[in-house]
Amino acid sequence: MKRIMTRKVIVGGIAGLVVLAGALLITAMGTTETTRAAEHHTFYLETRSDTLNIGDGITFEGFTFNETMPGPQMVVNQGDTVELIVENTDSVAHGLSIHAVDGQTSNYLGNIESGETARLEFTADDPGVFMYHCAPGGHGIMAHTMGGQHGMFVVMPDEPYQMEQELGREPDVEIFIVQHEVYKDGRDFFDGKAQYVMFNGETFRYVKDPIQVRPDDYIRFYYLNNGPNMTSTFHAVGGIWDYIYYGGVPANKMEGTQSVVSGPTDSYVIEWIVPDEGPFTLVTHAFGTQAIKGAVGVIESSYDAERDEVIRSEGPNTAPIDNPKRHIAPFGLGSSDVDRPALFRRGDDIVIEMVGNSFVPKRAHVPAGATVTFQNEDVFDMLEGELTGKHDAVVVEADGNERFATELLDHAERESVTFTEPGTYEYICSIHPYMRGEIVVYEGEPNLNPSAELSGMAPNSGSIDQVGAQLASFVPAAPSLQTLTEAPMSHGEAVEARGDMREMFGYDRFGPVADDMVFEGREFCH
Repeated sequence: MKRIMTRKVIVGGIAGLVVLAGALLITAMGTTETTRAAEHHTFYLETRSDTLNIGDGITFEGFTFNETMPGPQMVVNQGDTVELIVENTDSVAHGLSIHAVDGQTSNYLGNIESGETARLEFTADDPGVFMYHCAPGGHGIMAHTMGGQHGMFVVMPDEPYQMEQELGREPDVEIFIVQHEVYKDGRDFFDGKAQYVMFNGETFRYVKDPIQVRPDDYIRFYYLNNGPNMTSTFHAVGGIWDYIYYGGVPANKMEGTQSVVSGPTDSYVIEWIVPDEGPFTLVTHAFGTQAIKGAVGVIESSYDAERDEVIRSEGPNTAPIDNPKRHIAPFGLGSSDVDRPALFRRGDDIVIEMVGNSFVPKRAHVPAGATVTFQNEDVFDMLEGELTGKHDAVVVEADGNERFATELLDHAERESVTFTEPGTYEYICSIHPYMRGEIVVYEGEPNLNPSAELSGMAPNSGSIDQVGAQLASFVPAAPSLQTLTEAPMSHGEAVEARGDMREMFGYDRFGPVADDMVFEGREFCH
């Protein structure tokens, strides 16, 4: 029989299985032997909600397997049997899709409810580097993968890779590397605008802690792009890959490329002889959208280096730092510098989107008497519970007197709520309770610190005229935008005005002021 699959739902008695977690530390490495007795591997995965350190004083709140992002690295040999035990200790449904299985794993590991445990057994027939990710089903698959639940599963081939055959030995250094992204909210996830991009769970992880090798070392990379959105070009500055194998399959061999192109779930095994001393920068060559956001590493090569023989793909497993300088929470409320409050005034069309299992904007300041419209932009509105993209908005905490609960909205449906009582109202989606938003209802003009309010304004939250009016209300003595953009002024006046704008906006809205710039009409607004 090619493979065996079974599912058992276990409500109690799982404690004894925790000892199996030790199997996650076992890596069955490749061998040049063509005949080998098959082994049995048991891996235990726990689905959770967690807060993680992702580098540079930044924390990320999402979902994990076994408290890391990426989750545990699992490595077996072709022909081995594998038992996966998945326990859901979270309050919402989770699941597992493992791409190394040529079969419908959702029948066995999909939609595992809170407190349940499921089991899958299969034979690792197909070699390669595979992704696994959370898969409760439907809309939840996409949301939970974006939320951090993914990892690497490697099936070492019976057939040795080319360089191993030529050299007659295994690699000096093996580097398992997962590229992936995090997003600050569901709208950015929809639009592919990552907040950070990283290798193995931390921005610039291997810049801060370079991988140590020696010249002439034989390195084998197991590279996987877990996305969930971006296409990468993985490259070593100063090197040309000797052999590359698409999917990690020995038969899919290419030679002598400067990079490998990978969309989400694409993978490669890459063989490379280190050509020299010195640092070699590992990078996705999509500089502006990926590398600059954290997807850079360094291989440090020297003759006296103490080799890092194996680099594993799991993310760091450290307690979240206290008082992070930034907190990313794609579904909930992150720090105010990323989830900036949107300021609305009387007469504004106030719409809060439900998108990517988040409310956008997450924080909204609205005047008393304003009507707020909740609009569901999640398209997959089939199924129920964690599997659906249907949403509602239900107040759960308030210091004002308003109480509201919308109907459950399908895609493109809207419902409006009018707020008459000042106060702060925190609300959730009742079927995705990790979705969280906040509405502050104010009377009269907003009484906020000008610089804080301006720096906290959500992008595109008002026209240039609205911003001008806002400036006038906060700082009556400041020149209006109309004055700055239409009235003739001297160079000295322009520099002074620009300083005022920098102080209020936090950046040079109009760019540098040149000596020969014409300060009349709208030509100032270059």
